[in-house]
Amino acid sequence: MKECQHCKACYSDEVANCPADGMPTVHTISGEPVLDGKYKLESRIGQGGMGVVYRARHSYLKTLHAIKIILPDLVGNDPQLVTRFRQEALAAAAIRHQNVVQVTDYGVAQDTMPFLVMEFVEGESLHDLLAREKRLSPEKAFELVKAMCAGIGAAHRQGIVHRDMKPLNIMLLKGKSSAAEAVKILDFGLAKIKSGELLGSFIQAQTTGLMGSPYYMAPEQWSDEDLGPQSDIYSIGVMLYQMLAGDVPFKGSSIPAIMQKHLNEPPPPFSEKGVSIPPAIEKTVLRTLAKKTSERTQTVEQFVAEYEAALKGEAIPAATQTALPSAPLKVLTNPPKSSVYLNDVSVGESRDDGWLLLEGVQSGQHLLRVNHSGYREWSESVVCDGNPREVVARLEPAEATSPEIPKPDETLGGSTGDAAAGQTNVTPVENTAGIQSIHQQSAVSQPIPQKRGFFSPLTLALIGIFGLLVLTGIGTVGAYVFGAFDGLLGRNEPSPTATPVQSPTGQTTGQDRFQNELIRIEGGTLKMGRNDGTPFEKPEHEVKVESFSMDKTEVTNAEYYAFITETDYPQIPVDWVAMSKKPVAGKELMPVRYVSIEDAEAFAKWRSERDGKQYRLPTEAEWEFAARNGSEGTLYPWGDEHRAECAVVGKLAATPEKVGSKECGATKSGIQDLVGNVFEWTSSEAKPYPGGPVAIQNRSDKRLMIIRGGSAFRDQNGKNSETSTFRLGVQEDLRDNRLGFRLVTSDGNR
Repeated sequence: MKECQHCKACYSDEVANCPADGMPTVHTISGEPVLDGKYKLESRIGQGGMGVVYRARHSYLKTLHAIKIILPDLVGNDPQLVTRFRQEALAAAAIRHQNVVQVTDYGVAQDTMPFLVMEFVEGESLHDLLAREKRLSPEKAFELVKAMCAGIGAAHRQGIVHRDMKPLNIMLLKGKSSAAEAVKILDFGLAKIKSGELLGSFIQAQTTGLMGSPYYMAPEQWSDEDLGPQSDIYSIGVMLYQMLAGDVPFKGSSIPAIMQKHLNEPPPPFSEKGVSIPPAIEKTVLRTLAKKTSERTQTVEQFVAEYEAALKGEAIPAATQTALPSAPLKVLTNPPKSSVYLNDVSVGESRDDGWLLLEGVQSGQHLLRVNHSGYREWSESVVCDGNPREVVARLEPAEATSPEIPKPDETLGGSTGDAAAGQTNVTPVENTAGIQSIHQQSAVSQPIPQKRGFFSPLTLALIGIFGLLVLTGIGTVGAYVFGAFDGLLGRNEPSPTATPVQSPTGQTTGQDRFQNELIRIEGGTLKMGRNDGTPFEKPEHEVKVESFSMDKTEVTNAEYYAFITETDYPQIPVDWVAMSKKPVAGKELMPVRYVSIEDAEAFAKWRSERDGKQYRLPTEAEWEFAARNGSEGTLYPWGDEHRAECAVVGKLAATPEKVGSKECGATKSGIQDLVGNVFEWTSSEAKPYPGGPVAIQNRSDKRLMIIRGGSAFRDQNGKNSETSTFRLGVQEDLRDNRLGFRLVTSDGNR
């Protein structure tokens, strides 16, 4: 990529002179000025100690963004840079507050250059404001500090410490009437990915002439101690001192000289700066600059309350004298490199030695979860009391291995070709001959953090790439990924007992109580999909479905155990007891999980031989026809309105429930759990709907198959909930804790 030396506009490498001003262009970073196939870099707007910031535009949504590209040579060429960047990007994206610049996406260009996509804001930095006005009144400084503390407080409540609070990271938006609306905090977490020796990390900031972090760093940062909210409070205190005095409290001719003053010297009184400040305000400011964190203002809420009281000439409220304490929480995972979640927010991955440090965890009860591929999830309620604490998470291994649902930062490419979906009993009513193929698409990864909804509903519906969806309906080529493996909201209810079914011979066997009940669905026509759904659900189109019969519930662990024992099938679900090859006691009537489409088809063959009829997986049209009450076309099995209590969903750290536990969630014909509990396999390959806005490119040698129904593990509400039209494509060999199945028989084969 090249940039104009004058206007900083970005161009392809073949552009020698800027078309706007004729100035020569110079090479800056490798590659074309398009990231992930969708972010077009327009111009460079800044550069700091860690990378370059560009103004960019989404190629298809036409939205403006600021993109920071982290250049490896500026952060020490650390081989762990990408891994740490992903962790910090996820944490930063989880912070949603009006005073924090929102992170909307992230990625890695050319496998070496991480980049962060943020909302684009226009204005000036606090650094620019102070350079122009030198000093601010205590009242104006208070409004700015109050807004800064509001944003920082939102991060601290999630256990996230900024680490690099300074005027350059405080943006003031244009055209806002108050500081509460104008203040935006930048670069959450990015200081944490710096590698190498401390002084070396400031070299770039010095050479560019910027006022860098050393002036604002807390003493514990210089001595490489554990950091907490008080470290950010110190940095805000330095900025407040600068706003009131016109200069920072500690200056020096070198970085070591500045460091020594932060560590050993008290901040100079305001009188030494020639400034007269009310004693109560000065006391409040100096309290934030205490060398020991225990003597420092403890929370941003306490800081704001003390400053406001001092500004009004009031006594400091007693409530601020007893702040909610916080302390580090150290987690040791076995195995190492495990994913750790605190209160269902991703907080990173444990290191090679198994340790992960969570800084500034406030007192109280927290839910800690640890996941690792090939191991069962570990979770525990942890009580923190303001003192450092260590927790050991030992995960139990699971014997079977299977491909996981891709994390937001993983990409599974491939090509689906033109293979037919094999949709038995489905007759498309509309002609599909006019659909065009899309060729030479480039794979795009749109990494989206899990669990917490800090992206738009559209993006949440499209995370996790198993195939590539390319928007074609508006005359431009755009990329969206699909494969979000998620579900809806719900709550626990009592579970019914299984219904005994007679065997084909008329005799009752010892396993009959685990057999599923078949419910007949009268065929008809259905307007499949919906026009106001995700791109993969569009467009609404009419299909004809023949009559069939469907399992009342998902296949249970109990019936699947009968299949395992009678056939000596080698692959057992990983959440079963490995030694006995049995499901865990008490979970016999829960839906079987960790089954691939091959496993499900083997089970169907066994059940067909047992019952004397031909079972198979439903086509996705049959599945949707049943879930939408046939030709009525309801949005949910129970009707058109979202009802969280009618589906087993929102169980983020728990497990699905017994089949049929949500009676109000049944269709009018009595089929249960079509939405929630677990996603369900269909026999249909992942294909766009006729005339739809997407095309699929699969670069795997495995088929991409449609799954339906949502699962217990996604926390969604209202219009953002996944409906009976929601569809995803996953690889046929996927075995996952959120995926099960049910079977159908064709009419006349009941």
